[in-house]
Amino acid sequence: MRILLTTSLSRLAFLSTVLLGLGAAPAFGQESDGAKSLVLEEIVVTAQKREQSLQDIAAAVTNLSGDELDVLNIVDAFDLSDKVPGLVMNNVQGYRRTISMRGIGNELPDNAATKPGVAYHIDGVFMSNDFALFQDLVDIERIEITRGPDGTIFGNSSSGGAINAITRQPSVDEGSGYLDLEVGSYSTLNVRGSFNVPLSPTLAAKFTASNRTRDGYTKNIPNPEANTLNVVGAFNDLDDENDTTLIGQLLWQPSDSFSALLSFHDFDMDINGPALKGGFDLISDDPRVVSHDQTEFFKVENSHASLVLDWSGSAIDIKALFSAQEYKMQRTLDADRSSLTANDPAPLPLTDGELLGEFPIRQHFGGLTQEDETFTAEINVSSSQDSDSSFEWQIGAFYLDTEIESNTRNFVDRDRDGLPLNTTVIGFGNPDRDFQNSDFRNFESQAVFGQVRFKLGDAAAVTAGARWTNNDFTDARCNIFNGCLTAGGRTGTPETPSSEESNVTYKLAVDFLLSDDNMAYFSVSNGIKPAASNNGFVLDTDGVGFFPEVFEEEEVTAYEIGSKNFFYDHRVQLNVAAFYYDIENYLFVSAGLNVFGGGVSGGSNIPTSEVLGLELEGIFVLSDKLRLDAMLTFSDSEITSSRLAVDRGEQVNITAGLTDPLEITAAILGIAQDVNGNDLAKVPDLVALVRLTHEQDIAGQGVLTSSLTYHHRGDYFSRVFNSDRDLVPAYDLAHLNFNYQPDDSNLSISLNVQNLFDSDEISSVHTDDFFQGVTSFQLLAPRVVTLRARYVF
Repeated sequence: MRILLTTSLSRLAFLSTVLLGLGAAPAFGQESDGAKSLVLEEIVVTAQKREQSLQDIAAAVTNLSGDELDVLNIVDAFDLSDKVPGLVMNNVQGYRRTISMRGIGNELPDNAATKPGVAYHIDGVFMSNDFALFQDLVDIERIEITRGPDGTIFGNSSSGGAINAITRQPSVDEGSGYLDLEVGSYSTLNVRGSFNVPLSPTLAAKFTASNRTRDGYTKNIPNPEANTLNVVGAFNDLDDENDTTLIGQLLWQPSDSFSALLSFHDFDMDINGPALKGGFDLISDDPRVVSHDQTEFFKVENSHASLVLDWSGSAIDIKALFSAQEYKMQRTLDADRSSLTANDPAPLPLTDGELLGEFPIRQHFGGLTQEDETFTAEINVSSSQDSDSSFEWQIGAFYLDTEIESNTRNFVDRDRDGLPLNTTVIGFGNPDRDFQNSDFRNFESQAVFGQVRFKLGDAAAVTAGARWTNNDFTDARCNIFNGCLTAGGRTGTPETPSSEESNVTYKLAVDFLLSDDNMAYFSVSNGIKPAASNNGFVLDTDGVGFFPEVFEEEEVTAYEIGSKNFFYDHRVQLNVAAFYYDIENYLFVSAGLNVFGGGVSGGSNIPTSEVLGLELEGIFVLSDKLRLDAMLTFSDSEITSSRLAVDRGEQVNITAGLTDPLEITAAILGIAQDVNGNDLAKVPDLVALVRLTHEQDIAGQGVLTSSLTYHHRGDYFSRVFNSDRDLVPAYDLAHLNFNYQPDDSNLSISLNVQNLFDSDEISSVHTDDFFQGVTSFQLLAPRVVTLRARYVF
């Protein structure tokens, strides 16, 4: 560890020297002709649904400008991971993305009925499906990230926080736009453009398009020693890109007090798929070489239309948001992620817990299609932005209706004959059948919410808010085990679990103005994640490794104390937040005692757990040419109650070769473990990011802006079992970005080097819950060098 840290620091010192050497930068605080640049500009956000200075908000909020996204290599929401305090993104089998904020996220993403702990929005509109996290962030003005439970600001409540990506809006003032072209490593070819067209003094249209393509980072090759009968289709490189984004916006602004924005977003992704390096992939020791012997593909089609009406009056402001959303996903997955087949010799254990009994890995195919249709409506009424600031208030109402249709078709070499899988026959008539289902899920949510803020003199203010929510879901589940899905198709009577829950959440905050440049605050708030049903269930009699048909709501009570500050005549901005989370019924995945195939997994609850942490964000203007941005997060978590659970990876291992139901049950009970005292999932102990930005005038002809970013993420566990297979190792990354803007020119040139030292760093570790318990990992991008030309008009 010490050697790695020393190497990392020496790299940072070397790169800092190179960066500083690009120009003679004055020492900190030295006055110059550009003295104005020594003062940090005020950052205005709408995280509280009204325009405010970031430094006036009694909450932990981070703002990233659209220009920062390119410098930080943020292409989509997943790339925000570890670049914001407390924020960790995770890939589940490459086709499910989840957000975890301060340990609150979604530990059951394979279940389409579960809801995220962190709400993701585009232009204030809640995106109901995690497939929205694959969408490219194109023509973004800024991204606002609010940490902590929210139920009194946004229409859709969240127990972990909210992310709002805000696009650049159309303008009736003048025509404008940009076009850029980027080329680089791995045949990268990215084209983006946006055009704003005023149609009249009150009407403007904007059109934005993007297409990103790139070859795969990972080579997928066949195993020459495997049974060739099992090799199906072509072997395509994985971790590729092929994304297309189209956005159309129409703004009607008949007066300064009213506007109507109609938007349509369309996103299409069609790729070979992610590279999942499994423990039994013996084709190569190179982590960027795999052998997936099933032809894979992954397609996502997202579209959403929204209408935002905004009216400002002398006493009140009214905002209404409506959306219609559609998500479609198709994927085929090489579920065994192995170069071995049932006819190969049994492998030796590669790491602890990776040996699946005495049997070789079996060919396993995972097929899934899902369609999601959602309608949302939200209205906010608040005190006018221009009214007396000593008393501010806002109230709102929200409605959401989501319908999800999913079809799972998984096949496995159950009889271990080593022959190609039969992937055409549904039900027990197929000896290669695995879990197969056709589910329909409907979720409705209604809520009313609001908050008030009133000043106590000139130096203190109190904010109080509350929310009432009613959540109602009804499911219709057909699968081969309940006899509803057979070789003849979807027949019989489906299982119909349902639940309706109403709850009240709250927020209370006090802030103190210590001086014109310093404020402190304390807040307590809570949030609830809705209940949902499992895909299949075992009766939860004694809580011993079982999971219920319907799991309970997860509730978070958050305590936070923070401070926001300017120092040295606004040359330093430093924000600090310390938090403690008390969590009830934390939702996680546990295996059960269902004897079909040795068991299945589902969602269950841990009675109590906790997370605590400290976050620091700073901006330091070191001179008129040099700026330092820094972020540092310390976190710790613990499960504080007993809960027996079964690790799916161990469950498959212990039941391999057993056929008697009583023996299977006894074997599974024998490996049940109490997770009390373990860490929660996805809570790194330390995350740090440092970015140096230097501006240098080049011979009076233009400005060269150079940025060096150094990034450290500590290790953490991907699941609450905290086994060796769950460990996500720490990493250190460095990136370089150069942008040259000639004077009096609309053309700029950028050179970007991502992952400067070309290290193979792991982004996510995943253990299957519904296949064979195989553990695999995904890597971050290797070194990628790109050159971009951008023309602005």
